[in-house]
Amino acid sequence: MRPEEFKSSNYLPLNYYPWPNLVNSHIEQMGRDMDSWIDNDYTFLTDVQKVKYKKMRLHACTACMWPDLTYEQAIPCNRFMLQYVVLDDQLEHSSLQEIQQQRIRCTAILKGDQPGPDENALYQHLAILRNEFRAFMPEIWMERFINYFYQSFRYGIELEYSFKVTNLPPSLSLFQVIREFSVLMRPYLIFGEIESGLVLPNHIIEHPIIQKIISLIVRVVAWQNDIHSLPKEMAKGTEVFNLIFVLQREYHLSLEEACAEALRIHNADLEEMIALHRDYREFGEYQEHVDKFIYYAGVGLQGVNTFYLQETERYLHGGVGFAWPEEKSPR
Repeated sequence: MRPEEFKSSNYLPLNYYPWPNLVNSHIEQMGRDMDSWIDNDYTFLTDVQKVKYKKMRLHACTACMWPDLTYEQAIPCNRFMLQYVVLDDQLEHSSLQEIQQQRIRCTAILKGDQPGPDENALYQHLAILRNEFRAFMPEIWMERFINYFYQSFRYGIELEYSFKVTNLPPSLSLFQVIREFSVLMRPYLIFGEIESGLVLPNHIIEHPIIQKIISLIVRVVAWQNDIHSLPKEMAKGTEVFNLIFVLQREYHLSLEEACAEALRIHNADLEEMIALHRDYREFGEYQEHVDKFIYYAGVGLQGVNTFYLQETERYLHGGVGFAWPEEKSPR
């Protein structure tokens, strides 16, 4: 299989997952909001980057993943979608020290620090969405959101760095651990607690079964992303943090063989997640909370797959839809 022949829909077609395929009724207004933020607030982006971020339609990812959010609830979720994606993209060529500084500063703002007038929209919008979330979510949820944001940075983006800078992929075993965090899904996952209105208490979220289910959900999103983003990453030529590339190197596979193995790994993790939820029903009075949490996570899996296939130009062949950083790091 030649790279230009690859189609992610051959592996993960529409409606692949056993949950409903839905969309938030506020999707059009969410799009207008995001375009306004890009035009008026994200002034550090170039005109070319602004156009590309609009064509990515990241608001549609929010709308497809969390269809039951009210408009008020959707605003900070949508704001975070743009903030986190742009932050990650624009750190592509940053040093480890710069990445660490971003993690420290962003975490401090989520915990209450106010951004200075000279700090750009990445920081200003983080403070805004922090206040928006706190207006309707309890402190236990905010602490969880901040912790998952920190984990994704500290154990994902930062641990990827040494492999990206040397252009050498890790072993498959090590890759699977790091990729679980670098896909940046953990803070997004708990948006389902906003939709359901059922926030899991710490002793339930920390239960080993729930932690394993969360791990598997996030891994499925990672493998999903690696499959759909392959055309963009093949164009870059230096990307090593993709399951398909890791499989090719470790097992000396062709592109077609590696894609098939990536799908097998994806399906095995999905099946294990579903089986754990089915087989362990010992959460007592919190079983409804757990069921809702996993239902909304499943809707999110279905929704982000729809986003990849129908809504975005982010992963076009050749990388032409990606907003590659034009400066070393966001300031």
